[in-house]
Amino acid sequence: MTASRAELTEEIIRLQQMSHAMGQYAPEAWMGLNLTIGQLKSLFFIDSEDSTNFRKLATALGVTPPDVTRIVDRLVKQGLVSRRENPEDRRMQLLQATKKGKSLLAKLRENKTTHLYRMLTRLSTEELANIAQGLGSLVRAAELQRGEKLR
Repeated sequence: MTASRAELTEEIIRLQQMSHAMGQYAPEAWMGLNLTIGQLKSLFFIDSEDSTNFRKLATALGVTPPDVTRIVDRLVKQGLVSRRENPEDRRMQLLQATKKGKSLLAKLRENKTTHLYRMLTRLSTEELANIAQGLGSLVRAAELQRGEKLR
């Protein structure tokens, strides 16, 4: 018996949620961080934006500007984020991840990539091809959905 679209969709969602086991990699890389969740989320956001301001960061985090100020102060103190005057509006400061901040994020990403690579080495070539095809399809669907939202 062939599974229906709805059954396959539910199975994919279930498997994705169960992929928690895939995330069980070197927790010491994360546990050793001297950052709160808010600080880490802020660092990821600032880095992903390349440069941002306090208002955008507060909106992204769903917090008030004073909360963001405290978070950024701690990130600056640790040397992970820099703030500088916006040449277009001197009242607004721009935030950027420093070299140290980018290095920390790269280390965390590398840890995840290494873990995934080790898991994938345990699969056959056919299984790898199936995963590559499926993920490629999922990426194309996500791009289509994002394109629809932009209209």
